[in-house]
Amino acid sequence: TEANKGIEFELVKQLATNHPTDLTLLGSRDQQRGEEAPAQLGSSLNVKKYVGHLDVLINNAGTAIRKSGLKALKDIFNTNVDAVKQMNDAMSPLLRNSRRIVNVSIEAGAMSMEYCSQDLETKFLNPNLTGTELEELFAPLFKAVEEGNDPKMAGFDHIKFPALEDFYLLYYCASKLGVNILTRLEARDWDKKYSTKNATISAVCSGFCATDLNSKAQGARSPKLGADSILHGVYTENLENEQFWRNGSRLPLKSEE
Repeated sequence: TEANKGIEFELVKQLATNHPTDLTLLGSRDQQRGEEAPAQLGSSLNVKKYVGHLDVLINNAGTAIRKSGLKALKDIFNTNVDAVKQMNDAMSPLLRNSRRIVNVSIEAGAMSMEYCSQDLETKFLNPNLTGTELEELFAPLFKAVEEGNDPKMAGFDHIKFPALEDFYLLYYCASKLGVNILTRLEARDWDKKYSTKNATISAVCSGFCATDLNSKAQGARSPKLGADSILHGVYTENLENEQFWRNGSRLPLKSEE
């Protein structure tokens, strides 16, 4: 998804180049950019007609808005969490028995867990947590922001990071925590729904890469390295379900730092 630029474009490039006989679908919100992207991949690659099924879905819905306030918080969660679930639900009938989904996340979600209250952390990690309950856990954060109160009252502390606004990081990191927990819920629920041991839903961290999202930040690693990390979730056989990965290594849902 959103594969006309950045990490996603590099993903499509690697998939199409390394597996030319496979069909790679490029999703884009911008029609012109989406139409231009295949041409940038090289004339040797052909755009083929979609044949009606998917083997793997790489879901990288994501945005970061450097503003504070309820609208910014809603916009971030609508894109980073709700859109991920909506896309997975919409595409699920097209997935074959393999049912492999890679939700692209980031270690910022683990950072957000680190700054949660102990009570909130315990609730997030509840193995029986439902989708409705997950939404309810974030509801106090939305209320605190709407009323102009300190997010600590909702169990969320500010993320401390040099040169970046606390609120921007709080909203973004909390949304990525939502993606990580959503991945666990989807993996558990889909296993029951589809009664197959072949379903694998994982969250994969691309790392801090130079993209439009961060204005191609100096010192960030290349989109290619981010794509390499994500492709671990695509190619690895017998990948452990509902886990969080980076560069082929499993990450905890809570930062150990």
